[in-house]
Amino acid sequence: MIEVGDTLDGKAAAAVVQSVAARLADKPGRVVLDLSQVQNFDSAGMGGVVEAMRRGRRQDTEVKLKGASASMLEFLSLVSVERLLDERPRRARVDVVSRVGAAVEPMLLAVGAVLGTAAGAARDLVVHPIQRRALRLDRISEEVEHAALGALPIVSLIAFLLGLILAMQAYVQLRVWGAEIYMADMVGVSVITEIGPLMTAIILAARSGSSNAAQLGAMVVSEEIDALKQMGVHAGRYLVIPKVIALAFAAVALGLLFDVVAVCGGALFAMLKADIELGAYREQTRQALHAADVLVAIVKSATFGVTIGVVGCSLGLRVTGGSVGVARATTNAVVVSIFLIIIVDALFVTVQRLALG
Repeated sequence: MIEVGDTLDGKAAAAVVQSVAARLADKPGRVVLDLSQVQNFDSAGMGGVVEAMRRGRRQDTEVKLKGASASMLEFLSLVSVERLLDERPRRARVDVVSRVGAAVEPMLLAVGAVLGTAAGAARDLVVHPIQRRALRLDRISEEVEHAALGALPIVSLIAFLLGLILAMQAYVQLRVWGAEIYMADMVGVSVITEIGPLMTAIILAARSGSSNAAQLGAMVVSEEIDALKQMGVHAGRYLVIPKVIALAFAAVALGLLFDVVAVCGGALFAMLKADIELGAYREQTRQALHAADVLVAIVKSATFGVTIGVVGCSLGLRVTGGSVGVARATTNAVVVSIFLIIIVDALFVTVQRLALG
């Protein structure tokens, strides 16, 4: 047992460390530090106690404290003595360039995987007719049923409510000038040219894009993809192509449905609140829209659908890390799909404005 005097300061701490070191030279099983006589102490003194305990741990010898006062125990608890005794090597600080690279590299790999899947899907779509190999219509119909029919209720509900909301907002502004009839212009043009395709694509990304990533990711984890390859089945033609075609078709079909239901929602509000006849509302909508607007909306929706299908499939097929990787791919599929949808939409709008200007 090593007894400590009534004052435990820096000088006394050095003596404690030396005494413990001398006792450890004999390789005892335990060294006891008697602190019962300590009346005054400071951080330097407690640092000596911690150093003594650290030296004992290095030699697999327990350095036990005896008679420590409540204030000393509170101090040791405050500074977390276990953390101070842990001498595991600290991780070296990573510089800014390395941290940025570590964050950007996975994104670049994901972009490369998406572009690779898109190129493979485009190649298969071109090569199939040349090789006189028909598309798997049975697989496409299954995917269409899942993507389009399954999303009908939520798309219809959101479209109807959004049409009502747009009509309400337009009515508040237009009634000041007695131009309530132009609600039809605002609802019809905004929904058909922009909101309809965009909202439909976001719904599909959250519903079908994530589902595709989860399904293919689970197949990768359970080695079903490898089994298909062993049987001579091309995973891209059997799994990716039907999903991409189905999502393109679903985006167009649901986008048109969204437009019709949203316009009907706006018309319902116009009849009930603004006393606008249905025929007048329909005629005003027809005058505000052009065939080119509908055509561009269809092309935009199809592009959104292809984007969602390619992203979900590519991220699902490159899953690593078991169930955690599947969850990560599912989340990333939604995030990346929505991001690319916004980018593609911005490109469409820019090209339209340049063409008109």
